Amino acid sequence: MPLEPKNDYLKTVKPDIDWKYALASVIGTSHLDSNTTKQDFCLVEKKNINGVNYLFSAVADGAGSAKFSDKSSSYICRLFIRKAEKWLNENDISTLNKEVVLSWFLHFQNVINRVVRIYHIDSIKEFATTLLFALLSEKGNIFVQIGDGVIAKGDINDLNCVFEPQHGEYINTTYFATEKNISERFMFEFNSDKIKRLVMHTDGIEIISFNFALKKPHINFFNPIFAMLDEFNKSGLDKNTSEFIYGFLDCERVKQKTDDDKTMVIISLTENNKI
Repeated sequence: MPLEPKNDYLKTVKPDIDWKYALASVIGTSHLDSNTTKQDFCLVEKKNINGVNYLFSAVADGAGSAKFSDKSSSYICRLFIRKAEKWLNENDISTLNKEVVLSWFLHFQNVINRVVRIYHIDSIKEFATTLLFALLSEKGNIFVQIGDGVIAKGDINDLNCVFEPQHGEYINTTYFATEKNISERFMFEFNSDKIKRLVMHTDGIEIISFNFALKKPHINFFNPIFAMLDEFNKSGLDKNTSEFIYGFLDCERVKQKTDDDKTMVIISLTENNKI
């Protein structure tokens, strides 16, 4: 029986794609002044499914005029991650198309409509919320957006929006996951890019982080934050960078620029050599 080779150069090395990330969500002063709750929500989860690493990230911004948008922003983030995880347990990511994602939006609307009927709420519009959703893997990436806010991918040199933030018919309006014609409103993309850096944030920080002339994030705004994240030598949640982001978004200088809720997620690719 032949012996197994012991030379390191004969061993098969497989890249193990993984991610580290930081996130924070801060209530806006307008909500504090009116004694209302924060309507932004974000959630990031890292899972290994059938031997493949996946990163799920969801960010939502509840409409300021909607009574229960704080509930719906949280619910839609959790729902999409749960739906995506279930799909990947049974299917390949390449089969996760726009029609599948549409079924998730319709499920969201059906649940909210039941709540509206049971509790005699005026309209589904009381649960209006945007959604930014990203699913990353070595087998491909899924991006979904309804409404404003930013999903941008790139590297140390540049960041570019996956989708152009949606604005409605009038100034300071947008589209929501509660739209009747949701199939025509939400944006979807599948690609096989190696995502080195990803940024997701609500419109509350656009005034300080976004170049409206070029329709892309200010790279110099995000590079120092990514530099902190790069010092984190593990995959998963970096609590120190998350605390820094929270403190920055909650500082007086930022509050003077924007009184809206502010939510940011940053994600950086890590590659470990797994033998």
